[in-house]
Amino acid sequence: MNNPRKNNRMKKLLTTIAISLAFATTAVRADLANYQSTVTGQSPTYDFHFDNSLVDSVGGTATFTANVGATFGSDYSGNANDAVSFPSATTGYLSLASPVVISGEGTATAIGSMSMLFYLPNTVPGTGYLFSDSETSASEFAFDESGGAFQLKVGNKTIALTGAPTPTANTWYYLGLTYNLSGTAVGVNGVNWYLGAAGGTLTSGFYQKGTIGGTTYISTTATLGDGGTFILGNRRAFNNTFGVGSELDELATWSTALDSSVISAQFNALTTTVPEPSTCAVLGLSGLLLFARRTFRHDLPGK
Repeated sequence: MNNPRKNNRMKKLLTTIAISLAFATTAVRADLANYQSTVTGQSPTYDFHFDNSLVDSVGGTATFTANVGATFGSDYSGNANDAVSFPSATTGYLSLASPVVISGEGTATAIGSMSMLFYLPNTVPGTGYLFSDSETSASEFAFDESGGAFQLKVGNKTIALTGAPTPTANTWYYLGLTYNLSGTAVGVNGVNWYLGAAGGTLTSGFYQKGTIGGTTYISTTATLGDGGTFILGNRRAFNNTFGVGSELDELATWSTALDSSVISAQFNALTTTVPEPSTCAVLGLSGLLLFARRTFRHDLPGK
């Protein structure tokens, strides 16, 4: 015999289960939202989320221009059109001539910071630039991958990132740079780099400005880029991108050299995850099924 009361309870139970599963699914990879919130809370001078937009989110005064096939792709959390994608191996880049978003570009006394996320595609390129602010080695400011290793270029020096992770396909990375080139104090003036695969370990290193023990590191006359057009995704003169399907997201810059603890907070926010859907679903369904068992036992005759 049809029992309206029992049917109504069943409908409510199924609705609750559906809502629980939906919540578990949307909770996946909430870590990118944590990352965005953390970076925004650190008051960057410019902050580009690239969420279907090339405009700075702080004041809206800076806008990148997409060139030769650069488009939008999926971000770290899998959201469509929320990261910049470079679909071709030899074309596709973003450019920004004004304003100067990298603090101190073109000067030998630059002070500032920048951070970003980037993705290496199915095939790791043999060589390619993530960003570049110059086409001459005397004033270069760039980050690239070459010969199976990441490297940074500042002024007249190519800096090997000793201890940094090896470029790996299908991997999102965090890159942070802080720099103070205002003097030549040992251990104080120079460039700090921070690099780590998302979900992995953050590695770091320091490169001195000036001459120590007869060895010249970053020259005292070398400038941080040329202060001209800032390029993301390819170096104009050599037309090399980071590879087919590579992506870049969450570019933020500061006019101060951030403390290492601030950089660590960014990386830690990125790798702070919530329970996976399977875990949430199992825990939620276990409780609901127990509730259902108890509920329907009361509907049986004599209960």
